[in-house]
Amino acid sequence: MKRLFLLSLACIATTYAQSVDYTRQIAPLWDSYCVDCHSADDADGEFALDTFAALMKGGEEGAAIVAGKADESLLVKFLEGRSGRGGKNEFMPPGKREKLKAEKIALIKAWINAGAKGPLVADAKPMPKEVITPKIAPTVPPKRSIQAVAFSPKVQLIATARYGEVELVNPVNQVTVRKLTGFTGKVNAVAFSPGGETVYAAGGEAGIVGIVRSWKTSDGSPLLSFEGHTDAAYALAVSPDDKLIATGAYDQKIRLWDTATGKEVALLKGHNGAVNGLSFRPDGKVLASASADRTVKLWSIPTGQRLETLSQPTKEQTSVVFSVDGKTLFGAGGDNRIRVWAISASAKEGTNKILTSRFAHEGGILNLALSGDGKLLASTATDKTLKLWNTADLTEKLPLEKQLDWSPGLAFTEKAQLIAGRVDGTWDVYESVNRSK
Repeated sequence: MKRLFLLSLACIATTYAQSVDYTRQIAPLWDSYCVDCHSADDADGEFALDTFAALMKGGEEGAAIVAGKADESLLVKFLEGRSGRGGKNEFMPPGKREKLKAEKIALIKAWINAGAKGPLVADAKPMPKEVITPKIAPTVPPKRSIQAVAFSPKVQLIATARYGEVELVNPVNQVTVRKLTGFTGKVNAVAFSPGGETVYAAGGEAGIVGIVRSWKTSDGSPLLSFEGHTDAAYALAVSPDDKLIATGAYDQKIRLWDTATGKEVALLKGHNGAVNGLSFRPDGKVLASASADRTVKLWSIPTGQRLETLSQPTKEQTSVVFSVDGKTLFGAGGDNRIRVWAISASAKEGTNKILTSRFAHEGGILNLALSGDGKLLASTATDKTLKLWNTADLTEKLPLEKQLDWSPGLAFTEKAQLIAGRVDGTWDVYESVNRSK
């Protein structure tokens, strides 16, 4: 049996040697298994894999690839657990992280043995492809799902994120004041600038392109288009000084943008899954991110340097929000729990301790929202429940009525009223104690 297995791997290697494509077959393996620890902004052992040039340069232990000689390549030795470093064999990725299966290592070895050829342009950014899809008229009116909501106390408006547009609504009479249009695909995240003058939205077409747009609140006129994500964006946060916005997408990247020019300021790489949630610390110096890779990460702003990876979650993380004083961080996701971390002033690795891990819902948590005074935390989940918590001790304050559908859109007004937007296209406003609308 062992001999048959080795023969099958040899056949795989022989087949791959003739046709391995670095960009299509090898680079995605680095993205999935390696760049969390080996990206240019924070490379363990000074070895980065986020560009072909960095890969071939190697790290502090020397060259990682010996073209034509896979078994002599240091990278392969680590992947196979035969590095011999420190008198013992080490496997990469380290710890309990998922290791590459034998067929994937065989693919990498075949690529190296064939000459370790890189992409045609080693460090070129991928160009978005124009995708032409047939136009098929729906047989029934499509749902106008609400994926996100935001509230601005400065302009007293609610923003609801729907497919292809954002609606600005008067919270008193619930009348739509204006529609912000010209958006391609689903709007997954929405936010106001601190002063309320600008509305930002992020979303796009899944598998095709990420879209980030801004409009002038007063008249709905379009302002800027922030271009760079290669897949749909799901997270959006505005810095407290309104100079930056951060967006996260299914492409596993976080991008920082200049709100005045629309230009990209920094690219934050390190997550191995979609970026679902973002939150700036109130002082604007730290950004928190929640990802499908089961981690929450902390980043230095404006440099984008990764400060810490909080790895206690056991399933996809969907939302993060800083406390009003910035000393604690709330996070939640698919493991049904709300976690609270104490965040140090520097937020550096090893200085941010977990305080609480609270089982909160019977279903995966979709979103969190913090009241303006910081005393209340709202959570919503796939079991269609909506709950309020005291932030001081994370005790449940009040369970609200079960929702008609999932409620991914959550926001508080300045009067601690809770806005809940649902995927069935409806929304409600709740008082902190009793339902009002």
